[in-house]
Amino acid sequence: MHPARNFLILFVILLGCQSLAQAQTTDERRLSVSKEVMEKFAKGDVASVREQFSADLKDSVSESDLKGAQEDLAGVAGAFQSHISQTTRTAQGEQVYISRSQFEHYKVELRLTFNDANEITDLRIAPISDLSSESMEAAARAVTDLLRQEQFKEVTDKFSEQMKESMPADRLAASWAHVMMHLGPFKNIRTARKDPEYDRVDVRCEFENGPMIVRILFDPSGKIAGLWMLPAEPEKDSQI
Repeated sequence: MHPARNFLILFVILLGCQSLAQAQTTDERRLSVSKEVMEKFAKGDVASVREQFSADLKDSVSESDLKGAQEDLAGVAGAFQSHISQTTRTAQGEQVYISRSQFEHYKVELRLTFNDANEITDLRIAPISDLSSESMEAAARAVTDLLRQEQFKEVTDKFSEQMKESMPADRLAASWAHVMMHLGPFKNIRTARKDPEYDRVDVRCEFENGPMIVRILFDPSGKIAGLWMLPAEPEKDSQI
């Protein structure tokens, strides 16, 4: 092979390795930031957290907003105890940097996205459930089967306190009756799929006149924090 061509191939390989190293360095830096933001937020140092925001995020989220969110989190999850992990995930075509930590009462997950200047463009933090995907899907199936049996009191016993106030058993019964009036008798449960991003499960149900999705959201303690009855496409499974 011609020496010049050998040199060109070597140059391309080196460029590729350099780009990969830069990408790894960027990810490592952003993961380190996610860990630091978790610590600062837990300690109430929201001003330092906000300093790392992009201009657009600063315009939409005030220091007072952050402080309120931090106080709400502390009230639910308790005090920060230790870091668990940092990782990355692609969601809707965007790289998300995730930090998980153990707080006094629950695990807490922080999600950050960044712009090219390594400024934070989005921040989401919330307690998460200890339930596995399989356990959550099994629980959602069981709740849907109780709806099928019209055991509405048993379903509402699994609700969080806020859900019990907003959807008592009689209101749940009326909602289910409305579904039955339009879709006919319940036939079976086809699938139960946990959302990869959130603690919610879509249960696809078949009725005589068509399909429906029962969407169930779980809070960190495993209680039901949301329940929706949604239309579904007849030709394919639900898309979460």
